[in-house]
Amino acid sequence: MKSATKKPDQQKDTQEESFVFNEEYAKKFIQVLFSSMNNPSMISPVWQNQILKDMNMSPAKFNRDSVKKMLSDPKNHERELKDLSQYLFNFIMQFKKLVIYMSEILTYDHYLEPTNADAEDMKSKAFKKSYNKALQWIEDFDLSSELPKIAESMILEDVKYYYMRESEHGIRLQELPSNYCKIWSRNELGYQFAFNMTYFLNPGVNLDDFHPDFREYYSNFIGEKDYSKNKSGYSNGRYSYWQKLDPAKAWTFKFDDTHAGVSPPLMGLFLDSIEIVNYKELLKTKTSLDVWKLLVNKIPMHKDGTGKSGNQKDNFAIMADTAGQFSALMQSAVPQGVKVVTTPLETEALDFKQADSKDSIVGLGNSEFWETSGTSPVLFGEKQLNGSGLAASIKTDEMFVYRIYRQFERFINFQLRQITGRYRFKCHLEGTRFDQQERFDRAIKAAQYGAPVTYVATSMGKTPQEFSNLINLEDSIDLKDRMRPLSSSHVQSGNEVGAPQKSNLTDSGEKTRDNDSNLDI
Repeated sequence: MKSATKKPDQQKDTQEESFVFNEEYAKKFIQVLFSSMNNPSMISPVWQNQILKDMNMSPAKFNRDSVKKMLSDPKNHERELKDLSQYLFNFIMQFKKLVIYMSEILTYDHYLEPTNADAEDMKSKAFKKSYNKALQWIEDFDLSSELPKIAESMILEDVKYYYMRESEHGIRLQELPSNYCKIWSRNELGYQFAFNMTYFLNPGVNLDDFHPDFREYYSNFIGEKDYSKNKSGYSNGRYSYWQKLDPAKAWTFKFDDTHAGVSPPLMGLFLDSIEIVNYKELLKTKTSLDVWKLLVNKIPMHKDGTGKSGNQKDNFAIMADTAGQFSALMQSAVPQGVKVVTTPLETEALDFKQADSKDSIVGLGNSEFWETSGTSPVLFGEKQLNGSGLAASIKTDEMFVYRIYRQFERFINFQLRQITGRYRFKCHLEGTRFDQQERFDRAIKAAQYGAPVTYVATSMGKTPQEFSNLINLEDSIDLKDRMRPLSSSHVQSGNEVGAPQKSNLTDSGEKTRDNDSNLDI
């Protein structure tokens, strides 16, 4: 009997049933797999440790030609450049110091400015309540602790992705793995990114370690149907395994926020950093050659016309085996690093020492590195002091990193708008470790003419909350009434003669002070 031939409609139904079966099988497999991996008994500290290290540690070494290729096309080598930057941070001390210096130069001094309240509003309880909420958020977030860590990551890799978390212990930004994040748009808050939900399929990754939102995101991920047919993924924030995150909680901090492409800020130093390694290897080779010596022995020959053979070529005075025995005897007697060669040529000692040039090899690499960076090597113990040149170099360094403040202000001010209600406040970040005295002098002088005393407190590195608390404390214990005026240097002569030393000297002034040239002996 012939088997019945299926009609086209029947074939289509069978294919659809098979497709549904495979889809359900895959969904069930993922759910069971995820359930097993998130079983507390399956989560090993070893896995957890590896997950934490993979979050921001993936250094990779590349040869010089590969680096040049990556630098010429950074758009298509984002991950490689990021990994190379981590490698240089670990391997090149000059590069590491520069990254830390750039991130630590900022002091994150700050103050709050009310933006929509007049003098009458500021007397109300509602305003004071809003202001206290803003102050408390600043304290809970701990700017001076959180922001420097983010800044270091930005300078090292250009971009970092975070998700905000609040608890009874404070407010923190949880770092997300960069390799599973992708910038997809930009709005008034900056760049927005999507997260690759397959990250949670990796062994050891525990959803409980992340914001509760991610559990909902993951449930949607494993429960969603075929996205190639269901285009609703574009509207509900999901497409395939990428999940668009809540822009109010998911924040992208990018050093170069004018380009969506990821390019480490210091990648212009990558080749110079690699050259330092090459110069060190060259110095090692040259140093090893310095201890080598070559002894060349001359095999004596009969004078022309003498000997049994008369006038002829290769008329050696001793036999070859005799010369070989003496050469072997000499080689066994000389120390390591000395080689003996026996030839019919003149005897002389050869060495490979080049003392005049070897010491400058690594110095050349260091010099090229600092010249390319634009940062004064004096800050890191290189070269001699140059007052005006050093000050100018510091100013350019400050300008280079000051842009980070604007991104942090945007993040903080958005968060303050969510909690202060009717009244709005703007957080201003300012200051570096090199301009504190200058800012203080300017603020104290302005305060004498009626400018806000807040500027003085900010220049001293005091937070608004600290400043307010100290004033309240002094008032509560009548400290000001109990204090006696301090003896002023303006009305009391000291043991030292001459005018007070100035801090802003010219190069010649620095030299005069160092040499004590203005002292009468």
